[in-house]
Amino acid sequence: MKSRTSTQSRRDFLRAVSVAGGTLLLPACTKNSQPLLESSVEPPTARSKLPDGLHPGNFIIHSKSPLALETRRSKIGSGLITPASRFFIRNNLPIPSADIVERTDAWVLSVRGVKQARSITLPELQGLGLQTECAVIQCSGNGRAFFAHGPSGSTWKTGAAGCALWTGIRISTLVEYLGGAVANAKFLTATGGEALPQGIDRNTVVVERSIPISKALDDTLLTWEMNGAPIPLTHGGPLRLIVPGYYGCNNIKYVKRLTFAEQETDAAIQRSGYRLRPIGVPGNPDQPSMWRMPVKSWLNGPGADGVPVLAGRVTFYGVALSGERGIRRVEISFDRGNTWVNARIEGPDLGPNAWRAFSYTAELAPGQYTAVSRATDTVGEVQPLHRVENERGYGYNAWLEAALTVNLVDALSETLPNRPEDIRAATKAPVVKKNSVLTPAGENGRVAFSESAQPPCGVCHTLSDAGSQGSVGPNLDQIRPDRRRIESAVTNGVGAMPAYRDVLTPKQIQEIAEYIVEATR
Repeated sequence: MKSRTSTQSRRDFLRAVSVAGGTLLLPACTKNSQPLLESSVEPPTARSKLPDGLHPGNFIIHSKSPLALETRRSKIGSGLITPASRFFIRNNLPIPSADIVERTDAWVLSVRGVKQARSITLPELQGLGLQTECAVIQCSGNGRAFFAHGPSGSTWKTGAAGCALWTGIRISTLVEYLGGAVANAKFLTATGGEALPQGIDRNTVVVERSIPISKALDDTLLTWEMNGAPIPLTHGGPLRLIVPGYYGCNNIKYVKRLTFAEQETDAAIQRSGYRLRPIGVPGNPDQPSMWRMPVKSWLNGPGADGVPVLAGRVTFYGVALSGERGIRRVEISFDRGNTWVNARIEGPDLGPNAWRAFSYTAELAPGQYTAVSRATDTVGEVQPLHRVENERGYGYNAWLEAALTVNLVDALSETLPNRPEDIRAATKAPVVKKNSVLTPAGENGRVAFSESAQPPCGVCHTLSDAGSQGSVGPNLDQIRPDRRRIESAVTNGVGAMPAYRDVLTPKQIQEIAEYIVEATR
């Protein structure tokens, strides 16, 4: 289908938006999801203790050891800079002792592969100059939850990314200070200072990554401040490597050693880990390494995490990035990409490795809307519709599955909903008695809808006949989808909804479609 561009009139676009609010079938639910708020391995209660005094309500807690915290979509905010208190965290090994950030003067960095190889203290590094760079840190697996094959690792959605101001010195400044790199050097290898388990081959566990020397001497930094304050322990203090525009795995925390050499490190995290490889294929050094981040955008609000939004004039907001390039344009669609309109790029341009904030304002009636964004970077690369399938679920930058589903309501309750039952009450989803007039196929479909499908369809969808009030996926009572659309969605998956072809028989899928059609007519 040929897409209409942003040159169409605002009136025509908003007419499309009003239609989209009642016709889309774009669920936002995965096998591991809960009805409204993404699940975490450990419930993010206010009493859960996290290091650096972090508030657990800001995060999805994937793991505490090693620490893996995803920023909740509703907590990213609409500005350019992510505060350390809401910045995602991904560690490959347990966090070192807090002593290292309490006694920063004692931190020593070893530098090898330069003409004057030696160790250098943090105070000496700080005397070499200052440079500040605004850069996004994003986990290679950000968006892993949207891959249908269930790759291993933390099931990040959109919250494994943040943008901060990093202050320190250029690697090029340090290299010049130490007489230059050795003649045959092709890579810079950075090694983290985490303690390694005893009795295990070092290369299997050490956090050590290599980047091309051209990148290292261009804009890579050694940093000791994040957003104007000493880098917290959870974010790699007292000294962190920042590789602007590259995925987070290259931005080594607690950096203890730098080595310029002809070859990449033999560490597993470099040789086989963080490689973009086909599903079912082992990692090896010949596969693309997770270095530069491609063009990407997503919406963060309003209404993320199931919180209802007052209908009327609504301003949507999100972020866009493209490593080493920056962003030229962002577009918004409310009808699954059939029509697009230009968003407004907000705030100052903080450089090609920062993300850009964007917004779009529309007058919208009460109902459920599904919005997506699509970014174009400064060299003309456009964010794709489809993800690149790969074994570990790396490099997700498609726009479809990352859709933001928003419930617009006539009035908000006095207390902002925090629990599923509160949110359901605020959206006033109707609950009526089951339909008493169904065909035999429809009756079978009702059972498959509520029991056979795993997770049950009602976890994400509202359907009054089934007594379900899920608010993540579209309200089936409102959109009243046809059989063909239902069968396709259930069979193949759509958006973040998993495919059920391996869970249900073709007959069960047909009966679910029949049931939904009968129950919504």
